[in-house]
Amino acid sequence: MNTFTMDMPTPDLLTQRLGFGCGRLKGGGDKATSLRLIHAALDLGLRYFDTAPPYGLGSSESVLGDALKGRQENVLVATKVGIARPASPGLLQKARAVVKPLASWVPGLRQAVLKGMARRAPPGNFDAEFVAQSFESSLQQLQRDRVDLLLLHEARSQDQLAPLQALFERYVAKGQLGAYGSSTGEPLYQLVRFGSVLQYRCPPPDAMWTTVDPSDVLHGALRFTAPAVQQAMARDRRLTDQLASLLPRGTAPATASGSLALAYALARFNSRLLLSTNEPRRLVTTVEQLQHITASPDWRPAMQNLHTAFAPAGVPCAH
Repeated sequence: MNTFTMDMPTPDLLTQRLGFGCGRLKGGGDKATSLRLIHAALDLGLRYFDTAPPYGLGSSESVLGDALKGRQENVLVATKVGIARPASPGLLQKARAVVKPLASWVPGLRQAVLKGMARRAPPGNFDAEFVAQSFESSLQQLQRDRVDLLLLHEARSQDQLAPLQALFERYVAKGQLGAYGSSTGEPLYQLVRFGSVLQYRCPPPDAMWTTVDPSDVLHGALRFTAPAVQQAMARDRRLTDQLASLLPRGTAPATASGSLALAYALARFNSRLLLSTNEPRRLVTTVEQLQHITASPDWRPAMQNLHTAFAPAGVPCAH
């Protein structure tokens, strides 16, 4: 439902409910920036990191493992099984390094490359032996003897998943795994349910009746909710002024739609929320703005007004 969550202390709010999506961590020439991203996230108080074998062209897990090595913070790490790591991550990194500077000069090149990679991406494999090998490889890449959460990565309704429950329970019993569940890059209705944790796309602002469990993990607020925030502000000057009052002095609301989208999702849903970027400076700015917003006593009333602005004409919002 569209009821906003109960108040929580602001420092705990971000530490407990905000996580970093590691899909853009890369190795090769981009590794130094990726390491800075994780260190910046830790310095900002983020303690939950979500990765997967194919992320970052196959390098995300190893980069995250290197970034966390030597740090003293207690963190939670989630990874996935079902989609294989690319066979030649180093080669893919080199190919990306060649394509990247050309992309601004050749129209459609980046999209063509991404489509080609998507066509060559291996289908999901949820055979117990493959999953076991993938999990062992992830532990090595992450340089950990345990992960806190293991998610099925884009499982389909026809996949035979029953044998995996016994496998995952053995990992839990051995202390190698905290909990398990299922994930998708799509909305909840496209998720194949499995385990106790569900990860899916943040419900759209105009979804009038949406139940999100506190154990769920949401992603995509920056990508899918921020444009709706921009549109709502463009329609309503008074709303824009109210949202501007939540931001650090001198910050134009139009430049902070991502932070406002995250603040809206944190107020609307009592669950963990992922954000992702490949720019350390943007991460710092976004989280610092979010800290400022959620520290304001006007945060929740403003988010309720924003929610009302999202409602289709003639449809009342639930409170």
